[in-house]
Amino acid sequence: MTHSDSSLLLDLYGSVEHEARWQVVLDTLRDRMGLESVVAQVLSSARSCLQQVWTARDSVSLRHAAIHDSWANSGANPRFHRQRALRHPDTGIGSDFQSLDHSENEHRAMREGLARCGLGPAFWVDFGLSPNSHFSLVFHRKPGDDRDVNAGEVEFLQQLQPHLSQAVSLWLKTSENAARVRTLEQAISATDLAMTSCDRTLRVAWSNPVAETLLAYNRHLGVRNGMLTAHNAQANAALKALVADAATGHADVLALGSPGDDPLHVRAVSGANQAGIGAAARDEVLLLIAAPERRVQIVPSALARLFRLTGAEAQLAAALAAGDTVSEYAARRGITTGTARIQLKQLFGKTGTGRQADLVRLILHSLSAQGNGTLPPVPVPPRPN
Repeated sequence: MTHSDSSLLLDLYGSVEHEARWQVVLDTLRDRMGLESVVAQVLSSARSCLQQVWTARDSVSLRHAAIHDSWANSGANPRFHRQRALRHPDTGIGSDFQSLDHSENEHRAMREGLARCGLGPAFWVDFGLSPNSHFSLVFHRKPGDDRDVNAGEVEFLQQLQPHLSQAVSLWLKTSENAARVRTLEQAISATDLAMTSCDRTLRVAWSNPVAETLLAYNRHLGVRNGMLTAHNAQANAALKALVADAATGHADVLALGSPGDDPLHVRAVSGANQAGIGAAARDEVLLLIAAPERRVQIVPSALARLFRLTGAEAQLAAALAAGDTVSEYAARRGITTGTARIQLKQLFGKTGTGRQADLVRLILHSLSAQGNGTLPPVPVPPRPN
C-alpha cells in the first residue's frame, strides 16, 4: 500500500467499531479504481446456492440497489451457483472471466444480465470465515467496459487483502462480543433480582431497573449524589468493607436493617467489569440486593402457562406463594374453603407436589415470580437527607 492509501486503511480499520464506515471504504475503492460499484458481502454456502448474510455498498450502488439487485444479486446470476470460482494463485482474487466452472452460455447470460442492470463484469477478492461462509469484496466495472482484472489491480488487491482480512476478523469478533454484551445487559435488566455495580468508594456505575426502584424506595440503602449510602455511619462502613473485600476476589454477604424492619440482604461479587456492564473499572464489584421480607408478586397467567393450570388454580397458587392461607384466599375470592381445598388438590396433582410448602417452593423457583422479593407493593417514602 502507498502513503496515499493511509486514509483508506484508517477507514477500513475504523469500520471495526463503526460499521457505517464501510461505505466510506467502498466509496474510496470505487473512485480510486474507476469502477461502477463496490459491494462487500458475507456469503453462506450452507445450501447449494450462495446466500447473502450481510451486505455493505458504496453510495452509488446504494442509490441503484434495486436496479443492480434485480439481476446481479439474484438467483439468475450464475455466480451465486458456483462452489468456488478459480482465483489468482494464493491471493483469493477471482473474476467472471476466470470462473472456468461456468459454461460459455453462463458467461454470455452473465454479461447480458449485468448489462441490463447497469453493471459491467465483476472481479473480487474473498476469503473464508468458516467452513460454510466467506467474505467477498466484489468490484463491477462500468457498463461496456469488458476488461478482466489486470496486473495492477491484482497487485493492489494483494496488498489490500491482509488488511481486509484482519479488519473483517476484528469486526466480526467485535460484533459478536457486542451482541453477547447486549444480550447479557438485556437479561440483567429484565431479571427480577436487583443488581448494581459500584467501586470501592461506593460510587454507582450501573443499576438494573429493579435496583433503581429498590434504592429509590428503601430506608436502609439509597443513592445520594451518585454514591450508595447506607442508613447510618456503621452500616456505611460495613458496606464499604464488603465492597473492598469483593474487589480483591472475596465474595461475602451483608444484612442492612433488622428482622421485622424490611431489611436488605446484599451479596458482593467481584469482576463487574468482566460482565461487560457499562464502562466498569477494575475495582468495581457487582452487588446483588434482595428484600426478603417483602411479598413476592406472582403472575397467575405465567403460572397457568408454566404448569398448565386453570385460571382459578393459578390464582390460588399465586396467593399461597404470596403468603395467604387457603382460608384467607377463599374468603377474599368469595368461595368456600372446601372449594379452595379441591383446587389445592388439583394443584398438587398438576405440579407433582404433595405438600403446600413444596408447592410454594416450586412456584418461587419458577419464572412466574415478579420482583423476587425486591419490589415494594406500596412505595415507601425515601428517608430524609
